[in-house]
Amino acid sequence: MTDPVVLRRSLLMTSALSPDAFHALLASGADMVCADLEDGTAVDRKAEGRTAVFDMFTGSAACRRLLRVNPPRTAEGMRDILAVIDTPTPPDGIILPKVTCPEDVAQVADVLRPTRPEIEILALIESPEGLRRVDDIAAAAPALTCLIFGTADYSAEIGSNRKWDALIYGRSRIVNAAKEAGIDAMDGAWFDPHDEAGFLEELNRVVGMGFTGKISYEAAHVAPIHAALTPTADEIEQAKAIIATAEADTVGIARLDGHMVNESIVRSARRVLAAAALST
Repeated sequence: MTDPVVLRRSLLMTSALSPDAFHALLASGADMVCADLEDGTAVDRKAEGRTAVFDMFTGSAACRRLLRVNPPRTAEGMRDILAVIDTPTPPDGIILPKVTCPEDVAQVADVLRPTRPEIEILALIESPEGLRRVDDIAAAAPALTCLIFGTADYSAEIGSNRKWDALIYGRSRIVNAAKEAGIDAMDGAWFDPHDEAGFLEELNRVVGMGFTGKISYEAAHVAPIHAALTPTADEIEQAKAIIATAEADTVGIARLDGHMVNESIVRSARRVLAAAALST
């Protein structure tokens, strides 16, 4: 039996102290919804958030429910991980922030494996050190399913703005590391809910780079994220035509509408059909 397909196109975030918001986001159609014990929970309310958050994971849900813990190298992060192990209602996955080395992921995976092997790990890359070691991080543990580019923290670390040119190197490294490891790559959040044009431009660019998902704090962003990651009917038909042309070729140099059809073009066409199948 093959493993069930898990879509990680959209991820909505809210505070671990906001159960009403969390449950509202579950009805948004997002693939994943995350309660945040790190940046989304005040420093002096971490224990309160940790006590309350696991009630959000009771019962069933139409999407995957995640928990962003505090950095695992901190005392609060260690408490969070232990709470995940001890609770009778664990999340489907945890987001590890401030990941700087493969050991950050491997140690948490080792701790979870004996009693919580079903919990997936998503790693946030938010610093120059993490980006430098991202290839090793991506291959750190079988439980790791996704790399996330923490654009806000990364830009603060290097002293840049969050415009496209400033972050293109980081985004490229994240995508390449994820693809080599065979896991998903998710881009960071768009922080201006009033700039819809800017959000759509960035979304289409990161999808074009090879990202398989994007974070948001806005439920209204779920539909455009899914649309950007779902091939259109024309793209599907073109992909089918490319594959059919290649399969009918007996010479080794095939053309479709005057354009060359080689093995790399066929691989891209197969990816389009695979993405379409996942999105249905």
